[in-house]
Amino acid sequence: MKYINFKRYKFSTVTKYISYATGSIKKILKTADIIFKKIDIKRINLRKLTRYLNFKNYDSVKISKHIDLKKYVYLSFLFIIFVCFLYVFIPTFFTYEKKIIQKVICNNEVLDCSINGKIKYRFYPNPRIVIQDLKINYLSENKNSLLIAEQAAVKLSLKNLINKKKQIFKKLEINNYDININLKKYQKYKALLIKKNFLIPIIFSKGNIIFFDDNKYVATISKSNVKFKFEDKIKKFLVRGNFLGSDLFFSWSNKKKENKLKSDIVFKLSDFNILIKSDYISLKDGKEIIDGNILIKKNKNKITSIFDYKDDKIYIKKSNLRNTLIDGKMEGIIKLIPYFTFDLDINLNSINFTKLYNYFLSLEKNKQKAIFKINNKINGKLSLSSEKIYSNYNLVQSFESRFNFNNGNIFIEQMLLNLDKLGAADLIGEINNDKDVSNLKFESNVFVDNQKKFLSKFGIYNKDNISTNLYFSGNFDLEKPRASFYEISDTKKLSNEDINFVEKEFNNILLEEGFETLFIFPNFKKFVKSITSN
Repeated sequence: MKYINFKRYKFSTVTKYISYATGSIKKILKTADIIFKKIDIKRINLRKLTRYLNFKNYDSVKISKHIDLKKYVYLSFLFIIFVCFLYVFIPTFFTYEKKIIQKVICNNEVLDCSINGKIKYRFYPNPRIVIQDLKINYLSENKNSLLIAEQAAVKLSLKNLINKKKQIFKKLEINNYDININLKKYQKYKALLIKKNFLIPIIFSKGNIIFFDDNKYVATISKSNVKFKFEDKIKKFLVRGNFLGSDLFFSWSNKKKENKLKSDIVFKLSDFNILIKSDYISLKDGKEIIDGNILIKKNKNKITSIFDYKDDKIYIKKSNLRNTLIDGKMEGIIKLIPYFTFDLDINLNSINFTKLYNYFLSLEKNKQKAIFKINNKINGKLSLSSEKIYSNYNLVQSFESRFNFNNGNIFIEQMLLNLDKLGAADLIGEINNDKDVSNLKFESNVFVDNQKKFLSKFGIYNKDNISTNLYFSGNFDLEKPRASFYEISDTKKLSNEDINFVEKEFNNILLEEGFETLFIFPNFKKFVKSITSN
C-alpha cells in the first residue's frame, strides 16, 4: 500500500478505535458510579468482609511467582506513554487550510490576515499549528501593514485534538514581529481594543512596536512582549519592552460594569523612575470618561488629579502638585493624540527658589543646557504663579506668568514679579531654539515704588533718589551665559557708551562664573551699586 493511502485511511481507522476506546471507558465509569450509588453501605457487615480480605491468609510468595508487579507497572507506563504520544501525533496528518486559520486570527470585519508561508502542525512542546510569514492589516488599507511576523503559532487544546472539526483554539502566539502604529489613526486602534472581540487570547514576543506620524518615524518600543485577552466582560492589554533606553511596563484593563466601563492603566519607565497609575469610569462606548483619578510620580515629584475625558482631551478638574521645591494645584486641558498639547493653569502655594537654583547648578553642563531645549512635539499654553517665593534674601515675594510653547520655542507672554515694598518688575520675551544655540530675547521694566527702601536694600547712600521706571531690552545667550543690551532708558534713552558700560558690568559681575553667580544677591547688589554710582 502506498504511503498516501496509509495516511488517508489507516489513521482515520486508528482515530475511530481511540474514540471508541475512550467512549467505552466513560461508559464503564458511569456504570460503576450507578452501582455504588445503589449499594447501602450501612447494611454491609464489615467484620465478615474483613475475614475474606485478611491478606495474612494468602501466601504472597506464591502470588509473586505468577505476577511480576514491576514488569506489569513498567509495561503499563510504556503503554500510557505510547497512547498519549499517538494522541498528540495524529493531527500531523491533517491538512489545515489557510482560510480557516486566517479567520481564527482575524475574527472581525475590520482586519485582514494573510499567510504567505507554510502551515504545519507540531506536537512539541505542546500541540500547536505553526504559521510562517503572517501579515495583518486593516481591510480599508493596503500600505504599511499593521503587523508583520516571521512566525506565529495557534495553540490547541488536548480536548478533541484528534477530531479536526472540533479542535479548540486556545491561544495565538506571534514571534519576531513589527507592529506599525500611525499616531494619527489612534482612534482606529482604540476602537479595535474596546469594541472588537478577538476569538482567542494573543501573545506577542520578541518584537518591535514602531510609532509613525504618517510616514515620519517617531519612536520604537524594542524587545517588546505583548499580551491581549479579550472576553465578553473584560479586556486586558499588557506591554513590556525597552523605550528610550529604559525598561517599559504598560497595562490596560477594561471591565463592564452595568452600562459603564471601568478601566485601569499602569505605566512605568524604570530607568527614569516614572510611574503613572489611573483608574476611570467611562460610558459604554468608551468615548467619554465621567470620573477618573490619576497618580504621576517622578522620583520625589508627585501629581494626583481628578479628571474627565471627552473628544480626545483630558479635562483636569482638580490636581495637587508636590515635591521638595513646590506645593500647589493645577487645572486645565491636555491633549495627547496625535501630539502632546496643553492649556494648563498652575497655582503654587509656594516655591523654594534657593533649592531650585541649587538643583540647577548641581546638574552637568549638558543637562543644564537641555532644560531650555523643548521637544517640538510639545505645544501648549501654561499659566504659572506662586503666592510665596522662598529665597535667601527674599527680593521677589511672588510672581505671575504666562508661557506659550510652540515647535520647540518658548514665548514668555507675561511675567510679573512682586518686589514687595520695593516695587515690581515685568518681563516678556522668547527662548528661541531654532538653531543649535538657545537665546532669550527679552524686554523688561523695573518699577520702584519706595526709593528710600530700594536705596537701603542695595546699600546706595550717595544718592537721594533714582529713576522710578527703567526699561531694558536685549539678548541672553543660554548656552554660554552672556548678556547683550539693545536699549536702556528711563525718562530718556541711555547712550551707547552707557549701555556698553552696563552690559560690561552685568557680564563681569553677575556672569563671572556663568549661572553659578547669576542669582547670588550680593553680586546683584554690587551690580546695582556699580551702575547707579555715576
